[in-house]
Parts: sequence; structure tokens; C-alpha cells
Amino acid sequence: MKTSKEIRSEFIKFFTDRAHQFVASAPVVPQDDPTLLFTNAGMNQFKSIFLGDNSRNLRRAVNSQKCMRVSGKHNDLEEVGRDHYHHTFFEMLGNWSFGDYYKREAICWAWELLTQVWKLPKERLYVTVHDSDDEAAQIWREHTDIAPDRIMKFGDESNFWEMCETGPCGPCSEIHYDTGDESTREQTFNDPVLGVNGENARYRELWNLVFIQSNRCKDGSLTPLPAKHVDTGMGFERIVSVIQGVESNYDTDLFTPVIRKLESMSGRSYDPDEKGTPFRVIADHIRALVFAVTDGAFPSNEGRGYVLRRLLRRAYRFGRELGFREPFLHKLIPTVIDSMGGAFTEITQRRAYLEEVIFSEEQRFDSTLEQGLEKFSAMVENAGKKGQKILGGNDVFALYDTYGFPMDLTRLMASEQGLAIDEEGYASLMEMQKDRAREARKGDESGLSPEGWTELKATEGTTFVGYDQNRCDINVCRFKQIESDQAKACYLLILDKTPFYAEAGGQMGDRGSLRTSTDKELVVTDTFKWNELVIHKVLSGSVLSEKDLSANLCAEIDTDMRESIRRNHTATHLLQAALRKVLGEHVQQSGSRVDHRGLRFDFTHFKALTKSELREIVHLVNEWVMADIPVSTEVRDVATARAEGAIALFGEKYGDTVRVVSVESVSKELCGGTHVLSTGRIGLFHLISEESVSAGVRRLSAITGKESVGYLFEKENLVSEVTTVLKTGEDRLVGRIKEILETVKMLESKVKSLSAAKAAESVEGLFGEAQRSRGKFAYVVKDIGELDKESFAGFTNAVSDGIKVHGIADIAVVVAARVDGRAMFAAAADKGAVSKGVHCGELVKAAAKFADGGGGGNPVRAQAGGKKPSGIPDALKEVNTILSQKAQQ
Repeated sequence: MKTSKEIRSEFIKFFTDRAHQFVASAPVVPQDDPTLLFTNAGMNQFKSIFLGDNSRNLRRAVNSQKCMRVSGKHNDLEEVGRDHYHHTFFEMLGNWSFGDYYKREAICWAWELLTQVWKLPKERLYVTVHDSDDEAAQIWREHTDIAPDRIMKFGDESNFWEMCETGPCGPCSEIHYDTGDESTREQTFNDPVLGVNGENARYRELWNLVFIQSNRCKDGSLTPLPAKHVDTGMGFERIVSVIQGVESNYDTDLFTPVIRKLESMSGRSYDPDEKGTPFRVIADHIRALVFAVTDGAFPSNEGRGYVLRRLLRRAYRFGRELGFREPFLHKLIPTVIDSMGGAFTEITQRRAYLEEVIFSEEQRFDSTLEQGLEKFSAMVENAGKKGQKILGGNDVFALYDTYGFPMDLTRLMASEQGLAIDEEGYASLMEMQKDRAREARKGDESGLSPEGWTELKATEGTTFVGYDQNRCDINVCRFKQIESDQAKACYLLILDKTPFYAEAGGQMGDRGSLRTSTDKELVVTDTFKWNELVIHKVLSGSVLSEKDLSANLCAEIDTDMRESIRRNHTATHLLQAALRKVLGEHVQQSGSRVDHRGLRFDFTHFKALTKSELREIVHLVNEWVMADIPVSTEVRDVATARAEGAIALFGEKYGDTVRVVSVESVSKELCGGTHVLSTGRIGLFHLISEESVSAGVRRLSAITGKESVGYLFEKENLVSEVTTVLKTGEDRLVGRIKEILETVKMLESKVKSLSAAKAAESVEGLFGEAQRSRGKFAYVVKDIGELDKESFAGFTNAVSDGIKVHGIADIAVVVAARVDGRAMFAAAADKGAVSKGVHCGELVKAAAKFADGGGGGNPVRAQAGGKKPSGIPDALKEVNTILSQKAQQ
């Protein structure tokens, strides 16, 4: 039986032998497409080519792309593990032609690979084509030996691909495989429901060949593209299951090692039926977690981090079905690495980091899980009291949203209690949440879509000249107007060349200006990449026409801002070198932000840095700055650069050639950013803060150059003001502050003593008032005015203690005060009064209602509060009535 590793290698070799360039998988966390949470298709990294920017001059490509589909349009999460073919993480095998070969080669090579190399039985294969694509159908008939009756035509829903509402599109041809009983094939394959492209799981789609030949216009019409492309995609897990002859993807060697490990750890056997759902969920989710965390995502409460947290918690909760009561997911990471690390070496390099991050997140979920189970138990109990047999959609959604319980787990737990769940109500709330998320993302997408562009000039990509030039003459190739919250008109421009650095690798995009031949100035407010297209965001005082943008323009960056960015970027390289020298080689960059104001550097380390470590790091960086070491850049092939020790950023996508930035004997990194010519130009490096970002990741923030000087001037002025106010010198400042703090401490102690004495005196007066009341017990209800928090606490303690110390029998005391803008109530009683019907908890609870509050306590002592102090008079009147009635009973 072929292994999955052999199948992957054979696919890649088949196409590299046919002049395709192997392109490594892009990270599963997109680097230059803010509209995507995760890379969800093989074509994502090639979008810019389909949109007209082929700066790499690719003609043929092949790869196996890491993908995740867990949110938005492709949200398969609730199905994962319940069936045998949905996954969160998966690989997509693909081959591409960019204006090179077309339908004939794509179809013939696909048939050759499937039937001659992998030797799939031809009698089990079917193909579909678009009902208008006679060309593809003819190629299948005349250039392959598939039976003509197995070439089937379908409409747009099944066999037409579009990137967006407008833009590149075209018909597709799908190859399907029949896994079912041959004796029933003739009755089913052509059935609209039970056949190919129907709802019968026996017919599996293996490979989709997309022929991009048209452009969809705004009016819905199709116009031919000047160059035609091929984009194919084949689900790796699915083809492996077919070649290995198993019914379930989870029975392939992509998943069985994890399932066998789970069996060993849990002492339970895997069942391919419903009972095996926990095994399948965990086996799927641990793969997704390993690749997403490796490529730079972190569990958190928002965005892709929230998706990871949901995945981990779903897997962890299913682990309880297998008997796990403590963290276990991190123990599966070595098994995933053994299975996948040969093809994706990045997960091997980050093993220790992965184990620490996932273990920490498991520990964090433990307490949340227990709280969620308690909440679920309360929901079940409440449903029982009401005689309900269904848990409401609000409850199911609350368990999901607050405690990370997916609906299928709540359904399982509910069924164990003899209950169903309101799935429609839950689905409605989920859809509302998705709508809110979609609305929130609209602002982030900033008009980024293929629609609405006006093309002025054809381009193969934007040439960046900003390493050497601050200004140059340029031509606008495409532009579109977008909505803006400012008074000025806002546009996105794509240029033929640019001195503006597009945001990448943590470095902010350049700002500056574009000047027209008529001396009209456009302000460039941002430069960024979208699917490798360089986008310039500009503001104009007036609406721009094609004529305004058709002539040559002069582009010029803000040089002062660029110089500040250069200083901060080179400083991050020095900082990483210092961190690795002081803390150890385990330190890896996990993210950064470099702009004109300062720098932020995230790195892997599992505890807070000590003062001595921070001092040593800052000292090292500034030593290298003062040494004025030259900073050099060179372009090398990526393999050579890495062999020479250049540090690469995990999750970053590198081409065959890379830019290497070196600080002699200090640092060597793969980096496309802008840097100073020598370290001395950084100026003073000053550390601002050190903090935790997430489990296993720390963050340092720092400033350089002018910002450092300005910051230290502010600190110096502050120290000067303090010394003037305290009338002391800088050398005695700390001692003087300590003296003042000691004096304050002594005075506070005296105030407390006086307050306690005054409280005791007031309490004696209260007791005297109570003794004058008549009935079965003595009582007093009193408004004691406005107090601070400590004084109120001291007074109520004195009342309670006074009753005990003086042995006062048959007495109840209720007081109210205004504390920090709130109403506060306190009550105390002795056991004699309690035996005669007094309950302090009930008294303060009754009082608090008049102040829009609540509280309570035991019969002998209680406290409550409310946000409406104006309710105190009515509250005390109510309490007085209650005590009067009880005293006379």
C-alpha cells in the first residue's frame, strides 16, 4: 500500500517532470490578505497572478498547500468528527498554468496520473463538465479512454468557478470516484439525487480542474481574458483514502498514528461508528492546532486566535469522553510531527514551543470547563423544574460562546440527561453573531476586492525601488475609489514602480505624496500588500478622473518617517540577537511591529524577564549601536542563506531568492525591510516595557533615536519637578519619598485608631438608643451619614464586636450609610434576638431593594448595597416597620 508521503511526492514529481516549478506551501495564516482568517485553498497565494500581477514570472506551478476551513463560508467545524470526510486542517494538491498550457494538457495529465501512475480503476471514474463547455467534453472523449457515458454535463452551480461577483472566472471539470457496490452503479450514477454530483457519498469528488478563461463584468456578462489559466485542486486526504482503499479519511496513515496514540493513552479502542467521534475530533483538531500555531496564530479571544481556542476546547472536551481528566493534547504533538514533519519541516523546528503553548492553553481551560459543566447542570435542573424536555437555544449558545462548548457536545450531554436541544434557536443566534462579525470585517477590508478597478496600463507587478530611491516618476496602472470617513476623496492605486515600502514583516507601510503634472498633490496615507499586489491608499482634495492619473506622476516618500522606521527595524534585529545571547537559542520571533514611533517585538519565552536580564539586553544593544557596525544586505538563494545561519521568521512565506540583512558578528536575518547603513545611526535604544502576550510569548516595546531623546527629556523634567516640590536633590529623592511614605503610614495608623475610638463611642450611643425601645427585643435603625469604605467597615465591625464583648442580650442594630456614591446597609443581632424572629440577612435584603441593589448574609450579621443612595430613608422606614412588628409579636 502506498503511504501518504509517497502519494504526495509522486504528485509533485509528476508535475515537476512536466516543467512545473514547485512552490512551497504558503503559511496557513495569511500574510497579505486581511479578508482571510486562514488560507483556505491552494490558489490563495496565486490570487495576484489571476488579477494581473505575475511579478515572479510563473508559468507552471505545483504544490501541496496547507489549508484550514473553520469559519465563514467554509465553516465545517460542527461536522468534523461526526462524519468521515470533513476536516478543519487539510492539504490541497494543485497544479497551475498561468497563461501557458490549457484544457487539453490539464485533462490528459490528470487522467494519466490517476490511471497510469496511481492505477485507479478506470471503470470507477466519472467526469463532469460545464453544460456549455463542449471543448472540455470533446477532449475527454478524444484524448482519454474514459467511457463516453461517464462524461456528464452540469450547470453553473456545480461546474462554474468564480473568484468574486466580478473578475476572473470559468468552467470547471471535476473527476469523481465511485466507492460503492459495482452491481448497483448503473442504477445510480446518472440519478440527479443518488448519482454523481448528487447526495450519495459513494461518489467522491477527487479533483477539480478549473479553466479560467473569462472575466465577469458588472452587468453580469462574460468577456474573454487575454490569457487563459488553469487552477486545479485535489483534496489530499480524500485521494489518499481512495488509493489506500479505505472508506474513511480517518483510516488513512494521515490520521491512524494519532488515533493509535489516543488508544494507547486512554486504554480504549477506536470504533469507526458514532462512538469513535471523540477520536476523530481530536485527531483532526490537533493537526490544525499544530500547523496554525507553528505559522504564527495564538489561542486568544478574538479573530483566528478565538478559532484556535474553540478547536482546542472542543478537542479537550471530547477527551473527557475518552476518560482524560488532565491535559493530554500536547502529548500528541510528537506523533503529528513524525507523520507530517518530513513534508513540513517547520513543525519539527517548533516542537518545544508547540508543546508549551498547547499545554498552557489546556491548563487554562480546565477551570473554565468545570464552570461550564456546572452551568450545564444548572440548566438541566432548571429545565426539570419547568417540566421542559428541550434546552433553549439561548442556553446552548451561552455554553458555546462563554465556555467553548460546541453545539454537538451540548447535544451529546443533553441526550445523556434525556433532553433535546433547540438547534434552530442556537443556529439563529450563531447567524446573528456571524452577521456582526461580517459587519465588523467590512471596515477592515477597505475596499479590497477584485471589483471596481479601472485599468489604465497593463502590468506584471509593481517594482519596488525604495531601497535606493526616495522619489521617482511613476505610472498608475489601476485605480478605484473607495468609501472614506474623511471629507477628502479616497482611492486605491496600483503603480508600475514605487519608492513606497508596502507593509510587510511587521514594518509599517510608507507614507508620502504623489504629485501630478498639473501640480496637484495626492497624500499617500498607507502602502500595503493584498495578495502580493502593492496598494497605495491616497487622499485627494477633489474627485480624480482617468485623465488626472493617466499622465506621469512623481512619487515621494516621507523621508523623516522612513529614517525613523529604518532605525527601529534594525534595532529589532539587534534586540533579537541580544535576546538569544542572554536567554538562549530557544528564543524565536513570534511577531513584531515597526513604525516611526517605536518597535514592538514578540518572542518565545516562558517566563517574565528579570531586571538583570533586561539590563543586560539593553546594554548589549546599545554597545552594538555605539560600535557603529556596518549593516549590509545581499540577495541569496534561500537554501544557501539558511545554511549560512540566517534566521527566518516562522510563518513567513519566502521565495527562491531572499534578501539577507547582516550586522557583522551580531545578526543575520532574512528580511525585506528597510534598514540603516550602520548601527550608530540608530541612536539611543531605550526599553519601555516587558509583558506577556499569551502562553509562552513575551513582548518587549522600545524606542530609538529622536523618540528616545524626547522620552528621556520628559523623564528628566518629571524628576526635576518632583525634586522641586519635595525640596530635595536628585541624589536624595528616593530617600525623601521613603520618609514621606513612612510619615503617611504613621498618620494613617493614627487616623484609624481615632476612627475606631470614635466608632466605639458612636456604637455605645446606638446601644443606648436600642435599650430605650420596648418589646420582645431591643432594636435601633439609624442613618449614620456619609463615610468612606474603611470607616463604614470599621463601624459595622464595632457594632458586631460590641454586641459580643458587652454580652448585650436581645438586641438588633441596622445602619445605613452613603459610601463612595452608593447606599450601604449593615445589620447585627445577638442569638436572643434571632430566636425571637430577627434575621439580619433578610433585613438588609429588604432594605437594599429600595436602593436598586441586593445582598444578604446570615441571621446574626449581614451586609447589602445599592446604587441609589436616595432610597435610604424609605429603606430604613421599611426595616423599622419589620422590626417593630417582630418585637410586638
